[in-house]
Amino acid sequence: MRALSGQLDKFWNFGVGRMVLAAFCAHSVSISIGITQGYSAIWLPQLNASADFNVTSEQSSWLASLGAVTNPIGGVCSGVLAQTLGRRRSIQISSVPFLIGWLLIGLGPTIDWLYVGRLITGIAAGMSTASFTYVGEIATPATRGFLQSLSPISASFGILLTYVLGYLISWRTIALISTSFAVFSAVSMQLLPDSPAHLIKVHRGVVSQGADAFKAQLFFSRNVAATEQEIRQMQQGSGPKGAEKSLRELYLSPETVKPFVLLVGLFLLQELSGIYSLLFYAVQFFGETNLKINDYVSSIMVGSIRFAMSIVCALLIQRVGRKTLCSFSSFGMTLSVLILGLYIKYYEINADEERILTLLPLFCIIFNVLFSMIGMLPIPWILVGEMFPLRVRPIMAGVVIAIAQCFIFICVKLYNNMIDVLGFSGTIFTFFAASALTMLYAKYVLPETRGKSLDEIEAHFRGAGPEKGPAHLGRGFDNAAFTIETEMAR
Repeated sequence: MRALSGQLDKFWNFGVGRMVLAAFCAHSVSISIGITQGYSAIWLPQLNASADFNVTSEQSSWLASLGAVTNPIGGVCSGVLAQTLGRRRSIQISSVPFLIGWLLIGLGPTIDWLYVGRLITGIAAGMSTASFTYVGEIATPATRGFLQSLSPISASFGILLTYVLGYLISWRTIALISTSFAVFSAVSMQLLPDSPAHLIKVHRGVVSQGADAFKAQLFFSRNVAATEQEIRQMQQGSGPKGAEKSLRELYLSPETVKPFVLLVGLFLLQELSGIYSLLFYAVQFFGETNLKINDYVSSIMVGSIRFAMSIVCALLIQRVGRKTLCSFSSFGMTLSVLILGLYIKYYEINADEERILTLLPLFCIIFNVLFSMIGMLPIPWILVGEMFPLRVRPIMAGVVIAIAQCFIFICVKLYNNMIDVLGFSGTIFTFFAASALTMLYAKYVLPETRGKSLDEIEAHFRGAGPEKGPAHLGRGFDNAAFTIETEMAR
């Protein structure tokens, strides 16, 4: 017990524990985002069965998609707030629309109240930009992938919790319970320092050992020498040279435009592959497959697998490149929806035949979720916090996330229309085509960022080698983390 206590003390005092704590608090916003994303899956069936609301198919479609339509507003707002007020304050502000939206949904007497509540929670759900920026800036190259993976883990937990609670209690109670997570995010972030990179920008690159930026970096690294090194390197990108650049040079430079185009393409393929359509319509989706088990139970099974695989992804991302994970993930998604589409199409043509292998659709969906969670669902969001230069990172991350949320809204809103026009099998084959294209995109277009500092990633898109200068943050810190892991293994 004493040995374990000693290891935990080292874990905290070397700064690793502080980074993990800060990343968890920042990404706790994703729990609320996960609840928002999974809510329509349990909400719509309960509304349809309720005598208080006579919800039509069109109204159901709007209730599901309105959770995404205002996400772009949140993405842009979060980027602007993170650039001006700081990453930490932007994360805290995102809790306000969550609180208002969930209260409107939980207490609303008419469907118009539900529409407004859904719109407001959608704004909050789009405000994840600051979380990814904050964690990307406090992490080291060795820990950045794992710490950013706490976001999909938190979102998956929120989705699973929603599915479980939807099976047990009413949608109004779930909405009111959800307010507690927004309060936790706001309060916990108040206890942490802001991103040192942002604080350096605020002080225009002039930092002394008593300045907020130095104190914040020391909080995470726990090493004065490593802190001074990292502060000097951050100052190189935040000094007069960077300040003299015009908006045109900043936002139209290769290191900004190239990652923007890459990420927009990746997000477009992600949404077309059906990941979020399955998420928002999970219960109805299982109803379409005519499974002989409870639709809610099926959703809980898929949610459990998604949560478990998000943890697996966090472990894999430390050892396997983002590019490899996305390629393998999209390959598995392609195979699973191909088998599902062929199965559904066969019984659409031969409707009179008695079905065999009735659990095959469930296994196809499970494997689709499994493969999506180890690459194509979490990694595009992780890359948003890695690819852009510091000077434009919050704004450009906000713009990309806003565009991604537009894609989500369109795909979710059109899902029922696709079913009407293409049929269920035709919709599945659309997901198959997009997944196949994603596999090629990940293999031949997407660059690798694993193990690279943010400066090295910027230099890659600029077409230059990494700039020479002090070692990246906490190389000593990385060594300390390695030492702790080695000692724990013993």
